[in-house]
Order: sequence, then C-alpha cells, then structure tokens
Amino acid sequence: MPKVFISHSNQDSDQTLYITDSLKRAGIGVWVDFENIRGGADWLCEIQAGIERCDAVVVILSAASAKSVWVERECLYAHQLRKPVFTALVADILIPLHLINIQYCDLRAGPAQGMARLVDSIRSAGQSDEAANQDAPAALSRQPIEANFFPYLGQLPDGEMAATVALDLFRWARAVADEVAFGGETRPGFQARVVLGQKLVTVFSVRAFRRRTAVQIPLDHLAVYKPFTRRTAREASLRKLNKLLPKSARFDADRADRRPTIPLHYLADAKSRETFKRIALSIIAELRSRNPQS
Repeated sequence: MPKVFISHSNQDSDQTLYITDSLKRAGIGVWVDFENIRGGADWLCEIQAGIERCDAVVVILSAASAKSVWVERECLYAHQLRKPVFTALVADILIPLHLINIQYCDLRAGPAQGMARLVDSIRSAGQSDEAANQDAPAALSRQPIEANFFPYLGQLPDGEMAATVALDLFRWARAVADEVAFGGETRPGFQARVVLGQKLVTVFSVRAFRRRTAVQIPLDHLAVYKPFTRRTAREASLRKLNKLLPKSARFDADRADRRPTIPLHYLADAKSRETFKRIALSIIAELRSRNPQS
C-alpha cells in the first residue's frame, strides 16, 4: 500500500480533511502533520522524516498553499529525494512555477471525480516509481527556466498567444544575443543581454506581469552606453517602437528615459515580431560597434 505525505496550508483544513479521509478509504496510507507530529517534537525534523518515509507527496493547492514557503520547500525536498509529486487543485489560482508541469487533479467543480483521478495516479506511480516523476527537474524549479516559464504563461490572460510570442522571441534572442537568462520569482521572465567590456547589458526582457505579458526595453539603463548616452538616440528607438502600437497606446517622449513596455498582443502577428526583432537587433549592433568589447 503506498503512503503519501500531505503538503498543505493550515488555512485549508476542510479540504485537507476531505482529501486525507478519501485517500484512507481508498487504502492509501497518509502522513499529515496534525496527525503525525507528536507534541513537543522537533517540527522541522518530523516534516523532513515524514517526506523521507513516504512514497509520494500530494500538494493541496490553494491560494494559501501557493504562497506558502513551507509547502514549496516540502515539494522541492521531495524532488531532491526523487519522490513523485501530485497536485490536488482546490481553488481558482495560477499554478506556481515549480508545479506548472505537474498534471493536476481538479477538485474544484467535482471533488469526487478529482479524488478518483488522484487515487488512480498515486496507485499508478506506485507500480512504476522510476518513471513516475521523470520530468521533475523541469517541473520543480522554483525559478523560471525554459521548461516551466512558457507553460506558466499559458495560464495568464491571452496565455496561448503570449506563450507563442515569448517562445519565438526567446529562440531568436538565443541566436543573436550573448546571453539569455531567466529570473524573477514574482515577475518571472527572461532577459536578452550583450557583453560590453566586463558587463552584461540587457537589451530587452520579457516579463510575466500579473495582468499581461510584455516586452520591456530598458532605455534608462542603456543611457550609459554609446550611442544611447544621447537622448536623441533613445528617442529614435522610441519612435521605432511606437510604430508597433496604435496611436492611443504610443509612448510619450519621457519614456526615452524609462523602460517602454509593450504588451505581447501587439506582437501577435509575425510581421510585428519581425519589426521588433529588427529594432532590437539595431540596438545590439549599435551597442557592440560603439562600446569597447574588452
């Protein structure tokens, strides 16, 4: 009989009780903190030992648990031990980066159906432990990486379009920039950078903001590098970017000293993306030609 560790927030007691009781009735052993930690015990050590002794981890995913540092740590520790991780979704929330590639069991509309699927998944994993979590390195990264960032975009507004545009820009940037790096836990994204002397300088970044995904051009940071030390050069780039936007959304001149941000839906068609790429490539060429490389 498999035994699972229940990772949850104390704010979700009703859902936790329902899930643990349902698993027990299905013949699956359960380790949950309010039943298995003795009074006066070292809480952290007991949690760690609980994960180690179990065959898998079930994350009860809610608004509270998605923000919980401890739930995240329990998932990542399970990954270190190569334990399968399953997600029971009980609230309408964005799936966190570190769980985005794990197929979830949806208990929101039909708890009974969701529980049946969860039980089947746990039993199947018990029969094939080696293959159960083979995608875990990508799925359980708390930081944005190529494997989880684009699926994460897919659940945001206009997600399918945003993921397609962002992936296209990412692949193009890898071919023309010196480095493309992911970063940011609260606003995950990637940055396309060039090497100038001893520094890596960001030319553009794609960020997953809460209400939209957008591309940013940090003209304020580029202002210390030729030719963008001249405001006229920054304004020229701004005018090019404005051609991608409808008149109502175009940037004022003061954005030449800031970070103009373009929502990705303005780059949804291939022609617009190619125009943006030409603008970014011209910035890269100017930076490389006008600034020392060593």
